[in-house]
Amino acid sequence: MLYENSCGVIPFRRRDGRIEFLLLHSVMVRNPDAAWEFPKGSVEDGESEVETALRELREEAHLSKVELLPNFRDQVHYQYRRHGREISKTVTFFTGEVVEWSTIPEGAPTHEHGPHPSEGIWHVWVSEQEAQRRLFHPGMRQLLNRASFFLYEHDRRARSANVP
Repeated sequence: MLYENSCGVIPFRRRDGRIEFLLLHSVMVRNPDAAWEFPKGSVEDGESEVETALRELREEAHLSKVELLPNFRDQVHYQYRRHGREISKTVTFFTGEVVEWSTIPEGAPTHEHGPHPSEGIWHVWVSEQEAQRRLFHPGMRQLLNRASFFLYEHDRRARSANVP
């Protein structure tokens, strides 16, 4: 069995008092309805996990103004087959607030992402509930649950710290 490690970001923004998550549409998955994902990719030599996650966010969505939430690091493990070989993959995720999102291009900047065949969009900002609907794999939905809980607790603690 081959082993792969990747890192990514669960990007979110605050807009009109709501939290929205960014999902990208992968063209690497056969079922287009199972292809919504968070930005992620392989670790390059000499990179830390955080450096990899932020680089992948820049490459895949052209987002560079993001603030990672301290103390959130979570992993998803899964197996898949590529060219007849079994691969065990671990993806380490961080949660980051996107401060500037106008830099996302109209068209996907990499060959890994492209428009959903019926929706015609390669990225989407959605509520947690809609992200849960679009994320196909249970492990990714559970990851979003953990990230959302962490985010809400982070915000609650920040509000409590600001109350005199």
